[in-house]
Amino acid sequence: MRSRLNVALVVAAGALALLLTVVRRSPEGVISLELDTQEVRAAPGEAQNPRHDLSALKIFNMTLVRIKDRYVDPSRIDPKKMLYSALDSVQFNIPEVLVESDVARNKVTVAVNDKKEVFETDDVDSPWRLSAKLKRIFRFIETNMNGGADLAKVEYAAVNGMLGTLDPHSILMDPEQARDMDVSTSGKFGGLGIVIRMIERKLTVVKPMKDTPAWRKGIKAGDHIVRINNEPTENLTSNEAVDRMRGDPKTGVTLWIERKGSDQLIRFDLIRDVIRVSQVEHKLLDKGVGYIKVKQFSKGIASDVAQAMDDMKKQGATAWILDLRYNPGGLLEEAVQLSDLFVDSGTVVTTVSGHDREARRAEHGPGDTTSSLAVLVNSGSASASEIVAGALKNLDRAAIIGTRTFGKGSVQELYDNDDHSKLKLTIAQYLTPGDRSIQNLGIVPDIQLQRMYVPDKNDAPTDFVRLLAPTHTYGEKDLDAHLVSTYAKDSDKPAYEVSFLFEKKKKPAEKTGAADEAVKAPLDDEEAPDEDEINEDFEMRFAKELVSGVAASSRPKLVGGASKIVAKIRGEEEKKLVAALGTISVDWTGPAAQQAAVPTDNANLDVTLETSPKEALKAGDIVSVTATVKNTGTGAAYRVLPRIHTEDPVFEDVEMPIGKVGPGETKSFTAKLKVPQDALDRVDRLGLEVREARNATSHVTPAELRVTAAPRPVFAYSWQLIDDGNGDGLIQRGEKYRLHVQVKNTGTGPTQEATVLLRNATGDGVVLDKSRFELKEAPIAPGEIRDIEFPLATEATLKADEMVLELMAYDSTLDVQASDKLRFKVSPSVAGQPTKGEITMRAATAIHAGASDDTSIVGTAPKGASYSALGTFGPWLKVKLNAGTAAAPARIGFIPAAALDHGGSGAGSFVANWNSTPPLINLGRKDLETSADTYKLSGTVTDESHVEDVYIFVSNSAAKIESRKVFYRSNRGGKDGKSLDFATDLPLWPGSNMVTVVARASSEVRSVKTMFVYRDPPRTAQTP
Repeated sequence: MRSRLNVALVVAAGALALLLTVVRRSPEGVISLELDTQEVRAAPGEAQNPRHDLSALKIFNMTLVRIKDRYVDPSRIDPKKMLYSALDSVQFNIPEVLVESDVARNKVTVAVNDKKEVFETDDVDSPWRLSAKLKRIFRFIETNMNGGADLAKVEYAAVNGMLGTLDPHSILMDPEQARDMDVSTSGKFGGLGIVIRMIERKLTVVKPMKDTPAWRKGIKAGDHIVRINNEPTENLTSNEAVDRMRGDPKTGVTLWIERKGSDQLIRFDLIRDVIRVSQVEHKLLDKGVGYIKVKQFSKGIASDVAQAMDDMKKQGATAWILDLRYNPGGLLEEAVQLSDLFVDSGTVVTTVSGHDREARRAEHGPGDTTSSLAVLVNSGSASASEIVAGALKNLDRAAIIGTRTFGKGSVQELYDNDDHSKLKLTIAQYLTPGDRSIQNLGIVPDIQLQRMYVPDKNDAPTDFVRLLAPTHTYGEKDLDAHLVSTYAKDSDKPAYEVSFLFEKKKKPAEKTGAADEAVKAPLDDEEAPDEDEINEDFEMRFAKELVSGVAASSRPKLVGGASKIVAKIRGEEEKKLVAALGTISVDWTGPAAQQAAVPTDNANLDVTLETSPKEALKAGDIVSVTATVKNTGTGAAYRVLPRIHTEDPVFEDVEMPIGKVGPGETKSFTAKLKVPQDALDRVDRLGLEVREARNATSHVTPAELRVTAAPRPVFAYSWQLIDDGNGDGLIQRGEKYRLHVQVKNTGTGPTQEATVLLRNATGDGVVLDKSRFELKEAPIAPGEIRDIEFPLATEATLKADEMVLELMAYDSTLDVQASDKLRFKVSPSVAGQPTKGEITMRAATAIHAGASDDTSIVGTAPKGASYSALGTFGPWLKVKLNAGTAAAPARIGFIPAAALDHGGSGAGSFVANWNSTPPLINLGRKDLETSADTYKLSGTVTDESHVEDVYIFVSNSAAKIESRKVFYRSNRGGKDGKSLDFATDLPLWPGSNMVTVVARASSEVRSVKTMFVYRDPPRTAQTP
């Protein structure tokens, strides 16, 4: 699989994880900025907090005050734009809301369900009038929207929409995100001291940290953590497991460990302690080079680096490599102190806000200011990392090696809110020495290293060639509303550029059975190294050669002395590349020196691109893409390299090296790619750029790509809690239960890797004995039903007054899921007595799961149906509903005694109740391409019980349109509550438009259908 498949993840990582942190005291508390977090999205269906007064706008107004007082660039504060963006964020989060902004006429139309109101915006010319206008609009929204939305999160969404007009790093974090940020910047927490990883669905101990509770108790690397307290770990993610093990110091936690060589689980009772996680790793390399990797600038980092340097000096270190790759930033003070270890004079960083300037100068202290120093950076180095790299570069202390950094040059301030949320607000920009901003530009390395990949063979989708840098790189400049600094000058260029062949790692023979079996190449252009060990890669070896071979404390001397090393390595890598391409039958020899300088003959290239199969590709297909080059010129072409350009990330940047093509020759190269199983319906154009060593003229015939999505399953399900304790079907403390779940595929395609998952959302006091069922080996066909049972129990220590479970069915391959939150009230027990005999229903009656009207409905007993009685519980009769089978156990239920007569056959049936039936979306569409600026889309949404509404988003990455909500229709008051027809003209932008249709049966049950519609860009008229 190719790195372009991870473009979205790269963008998300850049947008959401890179902020600088300043920590100091203010009248309002700690002021800080650090790792960015996701924008808060209100989740429809979550319990509404009745005490939150939405129209009071407490958090919103406090944010406005802070913007006015502290924002870095007052000229970006546009109240009207903020209003439109706040409402757009609300409509994104609240399905019932649709907003149409008419900027030219100073109006905004807000529709909520079937109600609509127009609000004038011409008077929104100040933050306070913005607040007053939003108060009116929120009152209208709250009055007409469906119930179930968390109003606090609605306000969070509005705040983040408003902040989004300022810059990408000013955000509001909800309380949970704020807590995580505190942990990341402090570098310490209450925990056990275990490094864990999920390996083959087993929570595995990678290593216990020295002098921690886990280390002292004897937990070992390779142990499998089966339970945390009484909760099985099989259904937890690594992050969730970490959350379970962390807690207040001096509190207890019990781990149940599965260990090789032990037949039984081993119990460990541990007491949490304060754990400080160092973000520094170090190792003395050969040639006297000390290597230091800093993962993040949390508190104490500079001290840890100083200690590492002291340790390695004693071992003979005489030169240094500081590795800041993949370091997203952190505390400003730590960045300054770390820089101080290598320089003892000059300005390290200057923060600028308006007319205020604060320069931080280097101070003489422990460290090394005279030995050779290289700094490794890449696109994942940001914020505080860029401060250090920029200081050491612009103070001429170190050679910078790698690739251009992310380019974040702003400083944020952290404010605490009463509800434990936190506001991060951009209050300044920072400048590296010489008043140079890296905003949107990053730090340009002195020696740029570019990875290349060549497979050992070329016959599978996992085999791919990468000789060029990606067409698109991602950084601060790609984030919406990024700041532009007047101090930023894009004039730096690398002194040297070196492309090198990436060395594929080998799996150990004992694990793979073959010593020479290679791990597939990294998915990203720059794959992060293993966290748990320091292995020298090419970048480290290059830096080691430089600092050990050039003894200099100044950057100019280091860079100047690199010329011989660069020339040597370029020659070596050139030979490796030619040999590697030769193994896949590509002649990569270049023209002779005299031919390259002044060509006496000319090549002329006709290039075509074809796909096989030629017809529409299906999701999951392996497709062959072939570039064919015919040389119709008089001279040879050298190093011919076509590369695909398209909007489909699977095919984007696919390189097909042709190599040397003599006059009159035709050569081809075929790349195999796999269309993902979850690919969507789409049409795309495949264009080509063609490179040749002497820039020969090329004529390209592009291709068209059509992909048909696989038919997808839809998960409907019913559930019933079966009481294995006193049998009354009600929740009491200290009882055992089974959650019986029926999963039905109501979609058009079979499942591929289906999983049914149950999670305890109650907290302590509920134990799940089984929480995951994998259904990969036996797919669920359309219309098929599967029965599953989850054993669980309540403990006597249960403090909550209800048991809350989260049920989810999903197919990870096809990207389909359905989920629900189940709530069971803790109730007094109802005494029961055994009963025998048969009963018959007088009339159709609802069947309950327990002896109370508050319990869930299992189904309906038709008039005349007859069942076998099992017991009497007050006014309720417990009955056996069917005979059951080995695959589907017999069902039981509770029926009011007043609704039945005694006697009958006992062989009745019942109509089962499906708790969740996601709507079916049927779209009436003709083609997926058009030259028009709109696309007519119509369809019908149907559901067995109820259709709530339907709404549509359109996204176009090329036009920077992200999830724009363009349509909403409510079924409130509709003639048919189980069906909803809709039709609309969707706006389109040139290129690929992702259209997402969402239909809801309720606030928690929904279906999603997504496709791409291609709009042809305007074409210039041509003469026939």
